[in-house]
Amino acid sequence: MTSTDRFQVVPAAYLALLRGPEEAPEVLLQLRSGTGFMDGWWACAAAGHVEAGETAYRAAAREADEELGVQVDPDDLDPVVVVQRTCALPDPLEQRVDLFFGTRTWTGEPSVQEPEKTAELRWWPLSRLPDRTVPHERRALEHLATGAPPTLLTHGFAQTVTLVAAVGRNGVIGDGTAMPWHLPEDLRHFKETTAGGVLVMGRATWESIGRPLPGRRTVVLTRDRGWSAPGAEVAHSWPEALLTAGDQEVFVVGGGQVYADAIAWADRLVVSEVDQAPPGGTVFPPVDPARWREVSRDPREGFTIVVRERR
Repeated sequence: MTSTDRFQVVPAAYLALLRGPEEAPEVLLQLRSGTGFMDGWWACAAAGHVEAGETAYRAAAREADEELGVQVDPDDLDPVVVVQRTCALPDPLEQRVDLFFGTRTWTGEPSVQEPEKTAELRWWPLSRLPDRTVPHERRALEHLATGAPPTLLTHGFAQTVTLVAAVGRNGVIGDGTAMPWHLPEDLRHFKETTAGGVLVMGRATWESIGRPLPGRRTVVLTRDRGWSAPGAEVAHSWPEALLTAGDQEVFVVGGGQVYADAIAWADRLVVSEVDQAPPGGTVFPPVDPARWREVSRDPREGFTIVVRERR
């Protein structure tokens, strides 16, 4: 085994400040803002990377001081859960171990110490977390709410990525605004393939569809941090999109740049090869047969459904 084969992680410590009766506690959460990751989501009020030579207990206490202006004795911290998480990206930085602690004991009044990173602090009932709670933090806090002993949770290890596309003989998938063909049978195939799943798409693809598709969640990738639309879950990077999508098969459905990004690390391609060669500037990325193995070919009227898996 070489050093590059070994499992490497980025460790972080998270602190849940609790108040109120044992049977109905509240937890202090921060609304992330200006961090470049999961902004607009609620998260533990204090969290950060464990520094070299530092225990996770001391890291959590340090973050409480730096982010909330309160003093916490590491001996007053109770372990809650360890979350080992990843996502479908091959980036080693996405191999993470998050150590969650809780406490009811601190000195000082919590307040925003880093306004460039936190828009708001608010106490929430632990049993009724806000909808937009960072997914892996939600799992840890839900475990805390049960009162169960500390445990290990995993997140993202079952996640796979499938590209679903309809592609002309010349590689064209569209003109940037609409599909260049009308194939009702392929639309049925798309619906059957993605039913009950999570779609990831670019903003232009979302706008060409114009609405969320029934029976599926939709994560929209966009660099515009002010963009939103009813029914769309917004992400500004692939790590955000995949964390939001969850621990399951994720369907990438366009457009051209989104496909080009994802094909480098996707697990499966489900491509309808359309028997047309329309004009258009949006194309599907080249499929290298040295990297992709064809596993099925299903001819239909006017197109063929080809499934490939990564070698």
